[in-house]
Amino acid sequence: MPDQTSLPRLKLMSAPSSSEKSSIWSVINIVIGLAIGGVVLLWVLAFVVKGLGSLIPAPKADPAAVAATAPASAAAPAPAAGIPALEITIKPDSANPLAYDTKSISAKAGQKVKLTFNNTHPTLPQPHNFVLGKLGVDKGKMMGIAMGAMTLVDKGYIPESADILANTKLLQPGQTETIEFTLPAAGEYNYICTFPGHGAIMNGTITVQ
Repeated sequence: MPDQTSLPRLKLMSAPSSSEKSSIWSVINIVIGLAIGGVVLLWVLAFVVKGLGSLIPAPKADPAAVAATAPASAAAPAPAAGIPALEITIKPDSANPLAYDTKSISAKAGQKVKLTFNNTHPTLPQPHNFVLGKLGVDKGKMMGIAMGAMTLVDKGYIPESADILANTKLLQPGQTETIEFTLPAAGEYNYICTFPGHGAIMNGTITVQ
């Protein structure tokens, strides 16, 4: 018959002590802490070097998709090599002297244009000019340019503007001037007479393809 006093002692010997439990949890906590710290360090390094997206493999770009989604302005058309210069002569309209006789012109991207403005009219001679806006400058903005030039008498009613591609001087009745310019890309280029009050009717468009 075993001594009854020895039973509790056996239980105490089989159960881990509180110090042993704390040491085990300390080891587990250290392992967990190192794991979490490693993950955090990885994310921080990825963010600093290339951003969070660097942890996700980038899909291979489809060349066809890239070409389809690229902005139209990203690739400028090649110059119109071998295409002769476009020669144009315009003057006030015979039926309406406060309008150009040519209100629509077609050209090619990169084409050089040689434009002659002959300010002659048999019945209503008036001073006029020819002011061509850059690509994307619509008729409303061209009218704004004309309105802003109403007081520029000494400059032929032509302001200094980054929106202007080419222009003649203010031509008095019977005067002629030839200017040359190149149309760099496809689209619409609007032109106008900026003499006060003329631009509402005296305007036109060069369409470039």
